[in-house]
Amino acid sequence: MSFCVKKCRKFLTLLSRITPKRVGINQKNNKNIRAMRKILNLGLAVLTASALLTGCNCYKKMMTNAAKDITVSAAPELVSLKGDNAVTTVTVNIPAKAFDKNGVLKITPVLASALDGTEVAGAPVFFQGEAVTDNYTVVPYTGGQFSFQVAIPYSPALRLSQLVLKAEAKCLKNGNKIKEFTALPQAIWVTDGVNAMQLMADNYAKVALAPDGFQRVTNVSESAKIMFQVNQANVRTSELNKAEIKELEKFILDNSGDAKKKVGEVVTQAYASPEGPIAHNDKLSKSRGSSTEKNVAARFKRDKIKGTAFDVHALGEDWAGFQELVQASDIPDKALILQVLSRFSDPMVREQQIRNMSAAYKVLADKILPELRRSQMTVNVAIEGLTDAELRDAVANNISSLKVEEQLFAATLFTDNADKLKIYKQAADQYGDYRAFNNMGVALANGGQFDAAKVAFLKAGTLNAQDPYVINNLGVVALAEGKKAEAAKFFAASNTAESKYNQGLVELANGNYAVATRSLDGYNQALAEYLNGNVAKAKQQLSGMDTWRANYLKAVIASQEGNKDAVLSNLGRAASQNTEVSALAATDVNFINYFEDAGFKAIAPVNANFKYPRTGVAEVIDQAAAKAEAKAAKAAEKAAKKAAKEAAKAE
Repeated sequence: MSFCVKKCRKFLTLLSRITPKRVGINQKNNKNIRAMRKILNLGLAVLTASALLTGCNCYKKMMTNAAKDITVSAAPELVSLKGDNAVTTVTVNIPAKAFDKNGVLKITPVLASALDGTEVAGAPVFFQGEAVTDNYTVVPYTGGQFSFQVAIPYSPALRLSQLVLKAEAKCLKNGNKIKEFTALPQAIWVTDGVNAMQLMADNYAKVALAPDGFQRVTNVSESAKIMFQVNQANVRTSELNKAEIKELEKFILDNSGDAKKKVGEVVTQAYASPEGPIAHNDKLSKSRGSSTEKNVAARFKRDKIKGTAFDVHALGEDWAGFQELVQASDIPDKALILQVLSRFSDPMVREQQIRNMSAAYKVLADKILPELRRSQMTVNVAIEGLTDAELRDAVANNISSLKVEEQLFAATLFTDNADKLKIYKQAADQYGDYRAFNNMGVALANGGQFDAAKVAFLKAGTLNAQDPYVINNLGVVALAEGKKAEAAKFFAASNTAESKYNQGLVELANGNYAVATRSLDGYNQALAEYLNGNVAKAKQQLSGMDTWRANYLKAVIASQEGNKDAVLSNLGRAASQNTEVSALAATDVNFINYFEDAGFKAIAPVNANFKYPRTGVAEVIDQAAAKAEAKAAKAAEKAAKKAAKEAAKAE
């Protein structure tokens, strides 16, 4: 409470305590004194109320001419949606002597809807004078510039709204406090809001097809070995009559005579065990290759296997095979032998080092080296799969005859979504393959059947929760349900091209525009650039786009640039492409400067009610002072009338 109010109250209280005994008057006078006391008590209340509004307290001091020079601004100029909040930064410039040393000011930012009158308050901020000992922001008596962040949860009603500041003040002096704040009667308009262009993203997340394993040409092979004795190259009859040679012949016969199957050469790799001179072993492996070709070819001729050619490779000492067999064995000094192989590359040094391990070398000679004296024959058969025409015919007439890979691939040959869905459903029912369920979900989503797509994606997830394409699509489900944090985890774990794009949608929705620009493309990337402040880049990317969203964004940019013709042409084009554009534009603060324009109203008739006048601090102070004076005068007049009545009764 101010010093003058306390003095007045003290004086009135003193008078009110006057009693007949103290002044020595009679009983009649006693009635008059009691009446006077009522009048004085009433005067005390009137004076106190009047002083709080217009009296000589520090609240009044803060409403002096100096306070009228206070300015308030916002950056960005329009309150903007970022993530889930409507945000801006408010800056208050306070001149010298405008803020009382004993004053405390509470400022509450409020968004007032021009659509339904809803008001949503943000967190209040507090300022205090130099003499106040609270922990608020101190405003020096010399003034200064002070900024604070505004973040108010967004709702659709705030799409077209006003940001105002509601101020309250109280004064502290000599240890006494006015505990209750006195409100400034009129809110201070700062700017308008909310620029909700973030919500104009094309939020269709990209669903991902799990790839099929279909190959137009597949290769199958069969192998057989001819074993040789030490330092020998002749093919023994027992080797030619082994079961694996017969299996090789059968494989060739089974795959011959089919136009879709091409039998390859008999690729023969001849080896020698790594013992003895290198030159000798090179010659030996060559002889073994030639001997294998001669004897096996003769057998093939006898068994009427035609058209087979040999491709022989003499590879000398088989150190790679030696190391592989040792690694798989349990022979003594195994680790030491492997260490020799890793330390030395010269074949002669290797052999000598290993021969020095007498016990180990005997085991090698008995178990390992004989397995390396061989010729390895392999026959490859290239099998041509069904042509595209054959696959389409099978889908139409006998889809169940197709293997799962053929079905999954066949779906990609059709452009009609219904055909795709039919094939994926068949693959899911027939084979229960997770990819069939996943891709069925993609077809359903592309057809607008999102609930059914969700069921298919979740089923795919139960069958294979590790597949990156399934993980992406589970993220799409989460994003559609508004679970941004959960969706982001799925997209991060997927690491597919689709998931990287979808992560950009999450970043855009969270207000991380710079990050979003790096993974989005097309219109959404242009929108992210615009929201990130790169208007020139956004315009460049929008060039050539003719969707309703792109044209709407072009109109918003034109509005900010003050290009009326571009506003109307782009907005008109967008409205012709989407009937919802008119309603969007009529509630879009980005077009507020055109709300009264006849051309704009022809496209988007505006029906809004802005509650607060766009007045600055000085006007608000003048209005508050006028209201306070009028209120005080009315209260004083009422008190005077009541006092007169009391005086008349006392007489």
